[in-house]
Amino acid sequence: MNDKPVLTIEILKKYEPIASLSTERLEELLSLLTLDSPGIGVSLFREGDIDNQTVYLLDGDIQLSSSDGAISKVITARDDEARFPLVDGQPRQATATALTRGHVIRIENSILDYMMMWDQMAVSEDREPPSAQTVTPPAEQDNPAAEGGRSWIRKVRHIMAFESMPPANIKQLLEKMQPLDVRAGDRIVEQGEPGDYYYVLTEGEAQVTRTVRLASLDAGSSFGEEALLSGGKRNASVTMETDGQVMRLAKEDFDALLKEPLLARLSPDESRVRVARGARWLDVRHAREFRHSRMPHAINIPLHELRMRLDELDREIEYICYCTTGKRSSAAAFLLVQNGFKASVLNGGIQVMPQDLQRG
Repeated sequence: MNDKPVLTIEILKKYEPIASLSTERLEELLSLLTLDSPGIGVSLFREGDIDNQTVYLLDGDIQLSSSDGAISKVITARDDEARFPLVDGQPRQATATALTRGHVIRIENSILDYMMMWDQMAVSEDREPPSAQTVTPPAEQDNPAAEGGRSWIRKVRHIMAFESMPPANIKQLLEKMQPLDVRAGDRIVEQGEPGDYYYVLTEGEAQVTRTVRLASLDAGSSFGEEALLSGGKRNASVTMETDGQVMRLAKEDFDALLKEPLLARLSPDESRVRVARGARWLDVRHAREFRHSRMPHAINIPLHELRMRLDELDREIEYICYCTTGKRSSAAAFLLVQNGFKASVLNGGIQVMPQDLQRG
């Protein structure tokens, strides 16, 4: 029992409600869950906790108990009850304590709920009557990735790349995105060209270059938003290193379904209030611009370096991005939100801030 077990899709299929997830979702879930091994007498969670997790007992025995005595029982991994989440609900209605050495599976509720939503949506698409279905575009009719219409939705392996997209728009988004099979060596984005599509890499690996190699992209990464948000040219090239698949979204659909819904724009007064409450200014201009004028206590990470320096930022802190006019900071905030950060944009940029608040 001391050895860490190897989780498989077959093991996950023993639990509810994740047993209803498709194989594609379960494969992705394996890389997103946590396998915990609490010692004897250690609490898995306590009554009143709000941990936003779904917890399953993989092996061993646990004691459940509540302060009012309403819950008092022992659950072993062999029990049928162990197929379901332990004390499902927030806040926790009981304390769970390990009675033996064992393992538990922890899954963030937001991840599990998103996966359930995705799969249920895919099933509903398959069951729509023919009269209600969208006609498959000619470009997709001969595309193997289309899998006979919209059933390709169920084939996207890394759906967490879409997690930050507005749920209300997800159905439209999926209908608008085009799946493309790509090969090693294919140039997806060319530096210097105008921005026309937003991309999500769903299978394979790619590299970002600007004369030299800047970064590597793997399944779940997105790219191409900077030029769409700023209205400028592509500032780097993206080339496939392996065969794979990308999903692309045209600029007009990107603007309607992603750009505005995802970006929170703040007035100067709103921004200052949030900073007073703990938010941080993030200046995404060039270093020489930052040295000339900046907001007090601002952090400077130029937009073209932001993707490579995300590990310098704290996911628990809200960042208010700014540049001169708001275009570059819109791209920065979008990138941060897509990567799980809390970010907003100073509407109008630093040019709208009173001069006496800027430092040189």
